[in-house]
Amino acid sequence: MSTIPAKRPLAARAIDDQIRRAKAVLLELRETLEDLEDRRTIEKAKRRNGKKPCTPWHEIARELGINPPARKR
Repeated sequence: MSTIPAKRPLAARAIDDQIRRAKAVLLELRETLEDLEDRRTIEKAKRRNGKKPCTPWHEIARELGINPPARKR
C-alpha cells in the first residue's frame, strides 16, 4: 500500500477552483453591498439633519477619548 496520496481527478480540482472563485466574488459583492447600505444610511442622516450644524471632529474625538486628526494649516 502506498503512502502517497492519490491525485484528485482534474474535474474535481476544476470544481474546487470554481467554488473558490465564486466564494471570492460573493465576498466582494457582500462587502460592496455593505458599503452601499452604509452610504444610504449616511445620506438618510444628512437629509434628516438638514441644515443643522455639524459637530467638529475635535469634539467627537474628545468625547470618544481618541486623538483628533491633525488640522491642516
